[in-house]
Amino acid sequence: MQEQARISPEERAVNDFKLVYKLFQEIEKISDKKDFGESFRTRSREAPSFLYEVGVISALSFMYAKTEDADKHTYKIFINFARNAQIAKEDLEKLNSTAGGYAAYLYLILLEMKRLMPGKNLDPSSPISCIDALTGSEILAILPSLLMPYLLEIKRLAEAVFPSKEVSR
Repeated sequence: MQEQARISPEERAVNDFKLVYKLFQEIEKISDKKDFGESFRTRSREAPSFLYEVGVISALSFMYAKTEDADKHTYKIFINFARNAQIAKEDLEKLNSTAGGYAAYLYLILLEMKRLMPGKNLDPSSPISCIDALTGSEILAILPSLLMPYLLEIKRLAEAVFPSKEVSR
């Protein structure tokens, strides 16, 4: 953990972004649709200010709600991908969605929060337990500021790599 502390937030973002980009490449092999990339790019542009506007707990809850439903379990599929598990083509198709973009972005935020607050024992594979662990925490007021260097680097990378939604004229 101490070694992680010596790595800048920007470097951690670059390293973490590789996982998201790897997923994007896997999805590109099976589909011409760019829903995952477009969704992740949108999340990376909107989420930093969203954290300030509604607060960390509400923002995390909202993002988690956008990734999960009774049928798709998009966040769980993303966690399996993050753990280097082989995932089926139909699961890649589920990740190639707006929900997939939310899942990837939520995972990165929780991963960085875990690094920033090692004493909280946050588990990025369980957003509900992370939200529960953060509830009532005194760090919530400054957490968006602590996350910002990491999130801004993720935003820069997403804007450079992922397509934006095409606007019809």
